[in-house]
Amino acid sequence: MKIKIYNLIPILLMGMILTTSCSEQIDESARYVFKERTIAGYLSEHEQFSEYVRLLKEQRVSELTETTVYQLLTAYGAYTCFAPTNNAIQLYLDTLCIKGIIPEPSWEAFPNEHLIDSIRYVIVMNSLLDGKDADRKTFTVSEFPDNNEEFSLNTMADCKISAVYARHDPDSCYIDGICPVSLTNRDIECINGWIHEIGYTINPTSETLGSTLHLYATQPDCGYYIMAKLVEACGLTDTLSVVKDYEYERLVKTGIITESWWPNIGTYVQPQENRKYGFTLFAETDDFWTRTLKKDLQEITINDVREWVATQGFYPEAINDENYKDENNLLNQFVTYHLLPCRLAVDKLVLHYNEKGFTSKGGRNKTPTVPVWSHYVTMGKRRLLRLWESLESNGVYLNRFPEVDNSRHGTYHEVSCTSENEGLYVDTDVDSKLVKLANSIIYPIEKVLVYDDHVRKELMRTRLRYDVWDFAPEMMSNDMRCMSYFRRYSFPADEVYQYFNDININTKDMIFYLLNGINQDWPNYQADEMLCEGIYDITLRLPPVPMSGTYEIRMGVSTESPWRGICQVYYGENKDALYPAGIPVNMSLGGTDPLLKWERDTEDDDYNAEIDKQMRNNGFMKGPEYFTEIPGGTQTARSLAKTTRRILLRTQIDANKVYYLRFKSVQDNPNKQLFLDYIEWCPKEIYDNPETPEDIW
Repeated sequence: MKIKIYNLIPILLMGMILTTSCSEQIDESARYVFKERTIAGYLSEHEQFSEYVRLLKEQRVSELTETTVYQLLTAYGAYTCFAPTNNAIQLYLDTLCIKGIIPEPSWEAFPNEHLIDSIRYVIVMNSLLDGKDADRKTFTVSEFPDNNEEFSLNTMADCKISAVYARHDPDSCYIDGICPVSLTNRDIECINGWIHEIGYTINPTSETLGSTLHLYATQPDCGYYIMAKLVEACGLTDTLSVVKDYEYERLVKTGIITESWWPNIGTYVQPQENRKYGFTLFAETDDFWTRTLKKDLQEITINDVREWVATQGFYPEAINDENYKDENNLLNQFVTYHLLPCRLAVDKLVLHYNEKGFTSKGGRNKTPTVPVWSHYVTMGKRRLLRLWESLESNGVYLNRFPEVDNSRHGTYHEVSCTSENEGLYVDTDVDSKLVKLANSIIYPIEKVLVYDDHVRKELMRTRLRYDVWDFAPEMMSNDMRCMSYFRRYSFPADEVYQYFNDININTKDMIFYLLNGINQDWPNYQADEMLCEGIYDITLRLPPVPMSGTYEIRMGVSTESPWRGICQVYYGENKDALYPAGIPVNMSLGGTDPLLKWERDTEDDDYNAEIDKQMRNNGFMKGPEYFTEIPGGTQTARSLAKTTRRILLRTQIDANKVYYLRFKSVQDNPNKQLFLDYIEWCPKEIYDNPETPEDIW
């Protein structure tokens, strides 16, 4: 049974309380005076929206202005409006009455103005998506996200909403699964956006993972009763309850953190407005535990689970005692391996963009081509969790390790997968026990998830390729990874405010950017790139390796820009005393430079292998065959002279230690760039295998 919790005095209202002497005004000159209708005009002309119009006229855009949302909708803009009818709003009031929030279902029954303001805010601000800062993005019904996936824009209340479609009637759509979109009154075009009539008000939950699991631990019929008790026993409730860093938002609102001027292209780049916290929980359901432990649900104790984990031998080096809050504890290691420190939406479990053969132009239900994967670092004791999707897997799996056709002329599709390597299916169906929360998502799994010797050994046989932004969970939790529209963000130096836990920006004499390369035809792995200009100096905390051994660390470089610079790379365990990793890296060197010995592949595979060997001798590799310059394109990174890999170092790495990479400019020219796209860890078993050479993918 899936329980959806609503807190009708949402946490999100805290952001409204911030006050300042500044004020914000609508530019009256932007008002349309043409006869074409605005969203406000259309709504005012139709009686079924009269109650909604009244609320729009009463709700201010923010605490900083007297401008109402209604006035906003009379002006030029790019809005998607989910307009509740009078009946829809009355149904919502009926719900508040049933819940005991108000004594009777009418606006006159509210006990105080604060509660009225809160409810009005929920109704109005969650009914609108504002696309003015997202390439003027608006949504017709045909552009809604896939089933159970979330819109790429948040509501004006900064909440996530999703689209759900009836199983046997794809035209029947529900926002957040409970708000029906009218079949006859949808896709209403206005000069400042689109209107879709809905039959219930949108009010996303403000409950967090911590608060929800705290409640679930008292509700045996919730579906996650055992996992909730385990999480509480490990003392994680408070950690999983945080939503936003309000101090960061204050610094942005007060102008301490400001936009950055980018001289090379002559524009200002805005900072990210928020710093949200996010979590993902992959949880065995209660059905799994009753089957496995062969006991009635309410008879299963925390000690039962601990002893079962111990008898399976999953974490033999862990301490088997009752100090569950210690990350070296057996139960703590079991539980925290189920948790990621970022919120992975259904459509972001793996990131489809420019893997070979894939095109994003297929509309809903896009068909995977070659496999797509991500490797995330879990909470607690840092370990790797693989997420994988392929055409053959028919869905997303955890820790799946199939054999793929990775020969020079192969397809890179799965060719086989043993039962022990099948992994755990992640159920994202609308009828599953999936739970979406303000700061997290719970995904149901029906097999036990552990980081055992088998998983570590399989990962040790894997070339681990990370988009550089995978090192920063904040990117995913704040909707900056592989976005659906082009956007740039700048971030402050740590001296001003440390935005990233695992990335240090060591100096103010630089500009630090995220560039989202969606639809820019940049040859970037998964679109995104990290870019620094000025006298840059940054340090990355690296993900752990699965097992101790010798690894080669590489970075992907595109020489597409003339501004690529030269940096010294440092490496080691002591973040404050790293040692140089080889000679400085010249990021302007591409395949056209004679030093690289780069040549386009021929029909002679032996000759191609010899070219690869010569490039490796010079510390370079061709780009991967795996991804293309543009989605659906034929030019792979391997076939482009401008996309190469640099071998930074070969070294022994201890799986139980933390390592860092530092990138520091060696030039005085402030216009030169540090460009980071992706970084690879390749075990010696792969790059130096005398029987099976490393594949080109």
